[in-house]
Amino acid sequence: MIELIINDRKVVVEEGTTILEAALKHGIDIPYLCYDRRLKPYGACRLCIVEVEGQRKLLASCSTPAEAGMVVKTDTPRLQKARRTILELLLIHHPLDCPICDKAGECKLQDMAFKYGPSESRFKGERKHELADTGSPLVERDPNRCILCGKCVRVCYEVQGVGAINLIGRGFKAKVSPAFEETLDCEFCGQCIDACPVGALGRKPFKYRARAWFLEEHDNICPYCGVGCTITLDIREDRILRARGIEGKGINQGDLCGKGRFGFDFIYAENRLKTPLIRKNGELRKVSWEEALYYTGVKLQSIIKTYGSDSIGAIGSPRCTVEDNYMLQKFMRKTIGSSHIDSSARFGYAKIQKSIELAFGLNSLPIRLDSPIGKESILIIESDITSTLPVWGLRFLKAKKEGSNLIVADPRETKLTRHSSQWLRIKPGTGVAILNGIMKVIIDENLYDRERASSISGFYSLLEMLKDYTPESVSKITGVKEDDFLNAAKKFALAKSRLIALTIGTSENTKGLNTALAAANLSILTGDGPSALQMPAEYSNTYGLWQVLTPNIRTLELKSRSAEDETSITKTSELQDLRSIEGMPGKDIFEMLYKKDSLKALYIMGEDP
Repeated sequence: MIELIINDRKVVVEEGTTILEAALKHGIDIPYLCYDRRLKPYGACRLCIVEVEGQRKLLASCSTPAEAGMVVKTDTPRLQKARRTILELLLIHHPLDCPICDKAGECKLQDMAFKYGPSESRFKGERKHELADTGSPLVERDPNRCILCGKCVRVCYEVQGVGAINLIGRGFKAKVSPAFEETLDCEFCGQCIDACPVGALGRKPFKYRARAWFLEEHDNICPYCGVGCTITLDIREDRILRARGIEGKGINQGDLCGKGRFGFDFIYAENRLKTPLIRKNGELRKVSWEEALYYTGVKLQSIIKTYGSDSIGAIGSPRCTVEDNYMLQKFMRKTIGSSHIDSSARFGYAKIQKSIELAFGLNSLPIRLDSPIGKESILIIESDITSTLPVWGLRFLKAKKEGSNLIVADPRETKLTRHSSQWLRIKPGTGVAILNGIMKVIIDENLYDRERASSISGFYSLLEMLKDYTPESVSKITGVKEDDFLNAAKKFALAKSRLIALTIGTSENTKGLNTALAAANLSILTGDGPSALQMPAEYSNTYGLWQVLTPNIRTLELKSRSAEDETSITKTSELQDLRSIEGMPGKDIFEMLYKKDSLKALYIMGEDP
């Protein structure tokens, strides 16, 4: 840690921190346009200039490291004059079209022009007259408004790992464009839009729909994957007009994928069901909610009387809240009298949970978004993380850029294989062989703690099982060259810090439980334990669903023991009420869907099995 003085205040920061970062961490404002916490220092806009005692020239604070004993001034008459001149130079070519620009009201250049004085430039020059690119359905580019800060280019390359756009041309003709000025072809994540400080990049669906000051902001959790990103919904007249990621908010810290940023329009789809339908004379007819609820109640009551409560089952949803799923199982157990309650998580996430319980004796495995950062070696098994959990996937790209050895064992070419240190292109479904083979190499090369390992239950059974997984046999099973496999295995084993990652997709094949258990065995053998294994849930509330919705009431009781306070959704008193049907065996989703004549009625909530 080092100590310096900024505006007569002593501040303490880590060595290597820039002056701008040091100021922002302590609530000291320095204007900037090209800085972004995720990006390498660039120093393009020069608005973040500061005075440093002992230095004749003004320094760009975003690219100048803070030093011990440094005395910094951020707002002096000299700096104000310099910033005013920089803004005038930016405004030479920037069109003053705020009345028709969607960025008006939240444009950083506009804010700084108000703050530092010039609303137009003293200098005169040719205005840019490029045609706006309106071909994309999501991203609109207007080169005339661009101030060449480079943030969009750097976010696309450094954060997203795509590099779909770059600065082309020189001098007055310089602009941001795809290669050869072709049509934009990228992931359409929209990260560049949120990064752009002016109106050069905009959301096509939002164009001309509202001004920033008319919008109400509401934060929510993204309804898609299991990362749990915070999205800020901008609403006008009870209608969502756009979704944004705001820097510093949520575990995603402002990062969003294309689904999170653009995937809310289904709410207003013309073919979305808004009223209940009941099949009458072979056709689905619209009815009132009162009629639908009455129909459902009468039907269920009739089936209970004729066939018994045991003939009714229910399926919950990973896209519904914990409260909704808990109420569904309570309704089934207390009102219907049936324990046939399950979800589609049984097909994939159940195997992950089972492996966690068997390997570590845990009810859950904590997932950390920044788990890849700082790991010397990372092993990904048959998982396209950047597709299934996009924002988490960005952390793997970041780890690779910071020096991690990224090994990807996958039959498919994915974004992570393209960025990997080593791609083991295995045959589909042979991830277990790779994991067992690495353990065999670790044992043969004596790269593990013998004394600790020998105390682990089942260690000698593992030794016996691994006898067949020699490098030669692993190469034959997986299709990976023996030298490539040995190189990856030794680099992983010799690393000082490691991470193994896989997603639900791995567990959905017939060897899924074996893959998760093999990954758990490897993390135990290396001495890293559960913290070095990351197997996240798939959908936005798969984990919450699994905690409260299960055919086994004993499991529900066990899961709630750690939260028996008054705020717990599964209170002890409620479990006492549910225990009256504890002896009734519950059918899981396999039995309900695939066993002949298993049910006479199935209640499905928010799911499409």
